[in-house]
Amino acid sequence: MRCSVFVVLALAAAPARADWLLDAQRAAAAAPLPGEAAPEPAKSDWIGFEPASRLFRAELPAEGWRTFEEEDALGAVVRAFGPDDPSGALRAELSVRLIDRDAPNFVPAKEALDAMRRPGPDREPGAVRPLRIPAGLARVFEIVETRRVPVDEGPSAPLELHQYVAVIPRGDAYYLVRLTTSRASYLEFRDDFVRFLKSFRPIGAR
Repeated sequence: MRCSVFVVLALAAAPARADWLLDAQRAAAAAPLPGEAAPEPAKSDWIGFEPASRLFRAELPAEGWRTFEEEDALGAVVRAFGPDDPSGALRAELSVRLIDRDAPNFVPAKEALDAMRRPGPDREPGAVRPLRIPAGLARVFEIVETRRVPVDEGPSAPLELHQYVAVIPRGDAYYLVRLTTSRASYLEFRDDFVRFLKSFRPIGAR
C-alpha cells in the first residue's frame, strides 16, 4: 500500500513535458484575427508584411524588426532583422527564399531537407515535425551549431547559434524559412516563428 501511494505521489510531482511546436501553435492560434476583440496586450503588436517582390504575405512584429530584399549567390532572399542578442554579437534574423528550378544549384525539397539535417562538427540537427499552415504542410526542424560571429568584418568569436527552419512545398518549388538567434535566447522566439508561419501565404494562395 505504501509503495502504491509513493508511486502515485511521484507521478503527480513529475514535470509535464509539452512539445514546443504544439505549445507554439497554441500561442499562435490564440493571436487575434482581423475583426476579433484583442486580448490582453502581447509583447508586441503584429502587422501585415508583403515584400516588394510580392513573394509572399505574412505578419511581423510591428516594432523592432527591419526588413529588406537582396540578391545573393543563391538568388533572391527577404530578410528581417530583429532585436539584438544580449551577447551583442548578432541580431535575430528571419529569412525567406522561394527555391524553384531556375534557382542556382536547385535540388528538390526532400534532398534539400536531408542535406540541411546532416550532422557535422559543431552542428546538431533536430527531428522533423509536420506543421499544418495556410500555405500547406510545412516540415519544421531545428539546428544547433557553433559559428564564428560576425562573419563579415572585424574580430569574431565562436557563438552557439540556434535555427528554426521550415520547408514549405509549393509544387516543384518550395519556400525555405529560417529564424536564426543565439542558443541562449532561442526560446524567446519560438512562438514568433510559428506565428509567422501561421500567417504565411504565397501570393495568390487561397
